[in-house]
Amino acid sequence: MSRATVGGPASGARGEYGDLLPVRAAAEAPPVVCLRGHYLALFGMIKSHSPRYRLHTTLCETCRRQEAGDAAERRLAEWAHLDVQVQHPPGAVPPDGLVLVAVPPSAGSATGKIELRLDGLTTGTASLTSCAACRTATLDYVHVDAGYRRLGYGRTLVSATLVRAPGYAWSAPAPDGPVARAFRARVALPRTGPLCVHRGK
Repeated sequence: MSRATVGGPASGARGEYGDLLPVRAAAEAPPVVCLRGHYLALFGMIKSHSPRYRLHTTLCETCRRQEAGDAAERRLAEWAHLDVQVQHPPGAVPPDGLVLVAVPPSAGSATGKIELRLDGLTTGTASLTSCAACRTATLDYVHVDAGYRRLGYGRTLVSATLVRAPGYAWSAPAPDGPVARAFRARVALPRTGPLCVHRGK
């Protein structure tokens, strides 16, 4: 019996062609700990590349030894690095991989959005409202489709939103619903901050 009939589409040795990987915003410095908190300098890490995401990845050797072939455990052993400063305009989006798309505000609006797309499919969205005159910004909402949650997509969208208005005073409304509250409890954003005095004028 082929692998395709047992566990879905055939994939690479670690499932990078078919399985989803967690994603984190890329940092200039190499990671110190993995997603489980293991210090990578102690037992090492492997730098690789995900053909599906078209991004660089890091694999924790400690996690790899622990997972013992369990696909569910693998989701924290390896993760992809997405540069949140690279945000494509809607008309120039690569068709493959995991990418950010910056959708500008519509005419007469100050609210724009950022989409996270995987192979052309929008998997998550964040909307933001900013005012250059008073240098304030609001993260209005973050939504990630149910099948892509708990992989860092929402956290990556927040990071991508913040780089759109560096140096601004950010705020976010109180979350509505248990999923939103659980997400906001893990992401450090002030619930209230200076409000734009120009909005609604």
